[in-house]
Amino acid sequence: MLTLNGTKLLTERFPNNETKVKDFENAIVDGQNILEFKYVNDEDLVTLMFAKKRIDEFNVPCTLFIWYMPYSRMDRKIEGDLFTLQYVCNFINWLNFAKVIVMEPHSDKTMKMLERATAIYPVKDWLAEIQKEVGFSENDHVVFPDKGAAARYADSDYANICILEKKRNPITGNIEDMRLKEGTVNPGSKCIIIDDLCSKGGTFAWAGSILKSLGASEVYLVVSHCEETIFNGKLLTEDSTISKVYTSTSIMCKEHPNIKYMDVDVMGYANQ
Repeated sequence: MLTLNGTKLLTERFPNNETKVKDFENAIVDGQNILEFKYVNDEDLVTLMFAKKRIDEFNVPCTLFIWYMPYSRMDRKIEGDLFTLQYVCNFINWLNFAKVIVMEPHSDKTMKMLERATAIYPVKDWLAEIQKEVGFSENDHVVFPDKGAAARYADSDYANICILEKKRNPITGNIEDMRLKEGTVNPGSKCIIIDDLCSKGGTFAWAGSILKSLGASEVYLVVSHCEETIFNGKLLTEDSTISKVYTSTSIMCKEHPNIKYMDVDVMGYANQ
């Protein structure tokens, strides 16, 4: 799905399944244009190409705001599989945007391969609001589920940080063990886990159970991206170790009492 300067671009299908993009000339402005890209399926990549080429006809600058970078999981050369993230980055580079903004890239390879690109991390901007909502105090903790998350948010000034450590099976990639590596959990404290992406959420449910076993009273999850597979896991069940999930509409917008969608100031980030 694409949105140009707040106007959603409309598409239809020809009988042979080709993408037909409705003209959007009235949405194009003389100055900097903001094209928001929310990946739903590969058709959106084709629409992105058509949209950028149409904007180019007006000889105006355009910033691409990527809510979630597609193919971020395929970020390396693996025997038998294609390095598809590289191809998608090359494709975006070819479209020659004046600026590219990627919301929580998921893979650091993205920013190495994209040109004129900046990464943003909205969870940092949400945290103060979420802490106020849940009644966060100096006794409570911000938790990173692994060293990768800790590194991504290393420049943030959080008190009472806890870092978990995961052990993966090198063959299957499955997590076989998890423990608290750094920090201590104060008895009766609230914990906010921060990370980039949630799928079914098994890792976060496990993290929640560890934190509660160490004395936490409530555990919350904050992620930039959340997939609908969360409804197939245990995070949203009545006995979940996670009280509430805070996320964006970068991938899904399905409602649930224990999910809160946070605002993303696209224009604000684009004008930074």
